Amino acid sequence: MSSDLQKGLIESEADLLVAFVNTRDLEEETDSIADPEGLRNWIEERTGEYLSEIDSQDLRRVLALRESLRSLLRSNNGGELSEREIAPLREAAGRSRYRPAFSSAGELALEPARADLTGFEARLLLAVERLQSHGAWPRLKACPDETCQWAFYDATRNRSRTWCSMEECGNREKTRRYRTRKSSAD
Repeated sequence: MSSDLQKGLIESEADLLVAFVNTRDLEEETDSIADPEGLRNWIEERTGEYLSEIDSQDLRRVLALRESLRSLLRSNNGGELSEREIAPLREAAGRSRYRPAFSSAGELALEPARADLTGFEARLLLAVERLQSHGAWPRLKACPDETCQWAFYDATRNRSRTWCSMEECGNREKTRRYRTRKSSAD
């Protein structure tokens, strides 16, 4: 695979995962996929696929998958990952089915075998696998600030980015550390 194609694949897969995790904004207390219609619209806008029926059980399953992905991204940024947090990912993997298909560039690749919500879950898992196989997975992170946890792609050369934004979360943490040092010195 040419480096341009690989770079495009990595950006596309990373963008999908980051956008999916960030459908829930912890600081603003908003969730753009909090109901079946919001989830259906989001999937259609991001993938071009239309899903006919999403019920409340489907919605709960996808929301749990999203938070499981957020936990994985936090673990890429030094956080701990529990068995409970990874369970929705394992469940989605058990439901997922794939088929081989040729890309427009003539390369053989796996695609979700279904065009329903389970297929969308499989699409997310394929994105994780592709990023892992290309060595880009550790670059997907979630902000370690408990009130933020915003997902982002670490594009720094040495993969050292910690915060979603130094102006916001990074400065808050620096201020906390400064105040702690100052109070312990007094």
